[in-house]
Amino acid sequence: MSFFNKYTEVIYSYIIGAVAILLSIVIFINIPLIEQLKSGKHHVPQIHNVWDFIMAFFNEIIRVMSKYIGDFPLISGLIILAFGVLLIVIARVLTNTTRFDYDISMFFLLIGIIFFVLTLIFMSQVYGILAFIFVIPFLMHIGYITFKDELNPLHRKQHYLWLIFGYGVSYLFTQLALYSRLEAREVAPIDVLSINTFFVVLWLLGQMAIWNFLFLRRSLPVFHEELDEAASQYLRSKKYQYSDQSKVQFKDIQSRTSELTHDITHRTRRSINIEKIRKKRDYIKEKWFGWAKLEEDDIPSFLRKRPKWFKRAHVNIACGVILLFFILLEFNNRNALFASGDWQLSQTQYVYEWISLLLLLFIAIAYIVTTITFMLRGKHYYIQLFMISILFFKLMTEYVVILFHGLLLSIFITPILVLMLIPAIVAFVLQLRQPAIKE
Repeated sequence: MSFFNKYTEVIYSYIIGAVAILLSIVIFINIPLIEQLKSGKHHVPQIHNVWDFIMAFFNEIIRVMSKYIGDFPLISGLIILAFGVLLIVIARVLTNTTRFDYDISMFFLLIGIIFFVLTLIFMSQVYGILAFIFVIPFLMHIGYITFKDELNPLHRKQHYLWLIFGYGVSYLFTQLALYSRLEAREVAPIDVLSINTFFVVLWLLGQMAIWNFLFLRRSLPVFHEELDEAASQYLRSKKYQYSDQSKVQFKDIQSRTSELTHDITHRTRRSINIEKIRKKRDYIKEKWFGWAKLEEDDIPSFLRKRPKWFKRAHVNIACGVILLFFILLEFNNRNALFASGDWQLSQTQYVYEWISLLLLLFIAIAYIVTTITFMLRGKHYYIQLFMISILFFKLMTEYVVILFHGLLLSIFITPILVLMLIPAIVAFVLQLRQPAIKE
């Protein structure tokens, strides 16, 4: 067992605490700015050095937060600092004992919900009412994490696709709203990077908190003889020592918790007619998409026969290489601009483009590597699915934004974007048609 797998709940607690402490420090540094924004004054950051640029990165975050903490920034910073220190203490407790697992698990459930609510509140200040479209993928994701053990593992790909399409469609609509605000000069290009980064961080912290809640709930100590092999993976007593009396106390808590969750799951199953939903789904598929089914006679004879050595993975790799080529081409152009020194820190659009292209470069490389790994060894299928999904929805969003808003803050010009979108669609469709495997 790796170090991360062995101490995941502890590491997540440290991460949440460290981010909270960092945020409190940013608030303390920017108290004058928060008071200025609360009074209604518009602040335009002046960037003269790297420190000014770092503070400009947090400027939009501070602007959004000032609407809620502008009257008492010092107190808010102290509360967030205390929260971060508390998480560090909890991480130490989780390292040393299992005695407080139940209470800590409920605390993580609470802060997980708070993180998701805060994410939606902050997003509504930037994206407007469209921000609440993220409620759908958020609830789907939390539901999947909660009932993952109850779901059929043979349908894992369908579960992941629901989440992918939920987040992908929500991302597309919210980016359209954001770019409308960019055109109205309500936000600056650097704000796009800081806003999206801030929301991703809040989302990740919420996921970590929910994961800790579920892990600690499942790992409440019980007698070893009552555990099967599947349940023993959650047993924290393998890592920590506690008395037999603690076992008896927590056994009672575990029983009551299991009864409650089983009752909720059972009532949920009874209230939903799965077979009826599946029949309705099949009916819709047949009615609206039945025309898309291809019979063998519909395919030209020269396309029916293909070399035995030619595989679907070869097409995926070719598509990935094409995407990587254009991303490298654009990244080289931006990187040459940085190296030449013919730009200023105030030209933050170049920073946004450079970082966006760097991330896309890593994702394209990861997609090619996972495709090759899956072809040769049958591993990393779902990582491959996530990588091509990110590339597809990112490029599709760029294309839709160009249609509505022109080349505003686009990292690709239209001809190159179209050339990239074609292999992205091909690879994504092939990935959808690829039979799922159990990893």
